[in-house]
Amino acid sequence: MKHLELTAELQESASIYAAGAMPEDERKRYVRHLEEDGCDVCRSEVLAFQSAIQSLALNLPEQDPSPTVKMRLMAQAELSASRRGLESARPRGTPWLAWLIATASTTALIAILVVNSNLRQSVNSLTSRVAELESQMLGQRTRLAALTSTQFRVIDLAGQGTTPGAAARVFWNVREKQWLVYVSDLPPVSSDRSYQLWFVPKDGAPVSALVFNTGSDGSMMAEIPVPANLGELKATAVTTEQAGGAPTPHLPFALLGSL
Repeated sequence: MKHLELTAELQESASIYAAGAMPEDERKRYVRHLEEDGCDVCRSEVLAFQSAIQSLALNLPEQDPSPTVKMRLMAQAELSASRRGLESARPRGTPWLAWLIATASTTALIAILVVNSNLRQSVNSLTSRVAELESQMLGQRTRLAALTSTQFRVIDLAGQGTTPGAAARVFWNVREKQWLVYVSDLPPVSSDRSYQLWFVPKDGAPVSALVFNTGSDGSMMAEIPVPANLGELKATAVTTEQAGGAPTPHLPFALLGSL
């Protein structure tokens, strides 16, 4: 006889059959029901449970069982846990031992599904992190190779006035017209103030290069383009200005370096 809709009893029979816990005589009748009666409801449920069971190997499969199958397994475990007596709870015609095996199998399936899913998430997260670190290492190697080439000039800035312990170093890529600036031990300023880095040409007024603040450890790193029409430089300096920077520098300097 074909069934028109899925019930809890049909669902449990499908899970017991899929788990291989159904007694032989009952299994034969169930197989006959699936094949000869052609019950699509029971057949679909059996296939879903079999698919979930087959994917339980802890080798991180490409896909988890479908959310529908997981939901059904959870519902099955909750139904089993809520029962108070084995005799009164077992399905009609199913020996209590077979029912117990099926219940244990269902609970184990859920536990393995959860562990398997968590393992896959962890591996995916670690794989992503490794790729990120490899990218960072490649960038650092490229930068190190560039910094040690002959096309770079190095400018050291020393602490001035109230920040004598501060320092900075500028790696100047002359060909690419680019500055790579590292600042250390320069205490961060309050929110109403900013540090400002200046290009100081031999002819003309200083030109703002960067407005910044340091981190809590007093450090800062930035890449800055050097204007093409700047002319020859004689120095670079850092001053403390109002928040957002100023059109011209105000003394005293926080950092100063000559070229």
